[in-house]
Amino acid sequence: MMEPKEHYDNHLGNFYSWMLGDLEPKILAFQDYLIQKNLTPQNQTISIDLGAGNGLQSIALARLGYEVIAIDFNLQLLKELEETRKKENLPIQTINADILTVSQRKNQNPSFLLCCGDTLTHLSSINQIQEFLKLCYETLTPNGNLLLSFRDYSNPLRGDSRFIPVKADDNRILTCILEDEGKKLRVTDQLYEKSNGSWQMKISSYYKTKLSKEECLSLLKGIGFQFVWDDVFQRMTTILVTK
Repeated sequence: MMEPKEHYDNHLGNFYSWMLGDLEPKILAFQDYLIQKNLTPQNQTISIDLGAGNGLQSIALARLGYEVIAIDFNLQLLKELEETRKKENLPIQTINADILTVSQRKNQNPSFLLCCGDTLTHLSSINQIQEFLKLCYETLTPNGNLLLSFRDYSNPLRGDSRFIPVKADDNRILTCILEDEGKKLRVTDQLYEKSNGSWQMKISSYYKTKLSKEECLSLLKGIGFQFVWDDVFQRMTTILVTK
């Protein structure tokens, strides 16, 4: 069993961008969502994208006028983001680090923090999620916003619902297998890849922490965040709170 960083570095990072497909429609959809929710920047606002990956959220933020700090533990995906940043001349600084280092950016006075795309559940336990949310609270400027999104796996997965066909083409077939293990969810990314006319299987597993919307809201309230709204965006539980 790998840690999430190992899983991305040794397995998922190699085909993550292929899995997502054309990034541009997803960037535009997130950009429109921020506009709809009145989360556009005031002047040159600093935003930190925690778990930025190859830049879906970071690019949308920068195009809207934010100065973005993009943090991710996978260097390969950050390099892809860096290529886009240079191509479009976007105000994005990429940092290869764990999201738990967020408080090191406090002196840059960020007024908007994001942790989207299920990154939150990569943390090892509810206690570590609570620790991370406290660090976000300490890092934000007064009245700053925190936007979270994650998949709610609190209901047990049974039978065929544990197998998710993610993507397939002539050379690759990716299936995600989810196994409920109490407070944890075992995630297995099974990739079949064609090489020289034959199929090879590559497989890796890691744990996600099961987190419900109610648990997350309780943690946020206990830390001192003020609830603004919750929503479902692209099948993910999405929460906005303010300091």
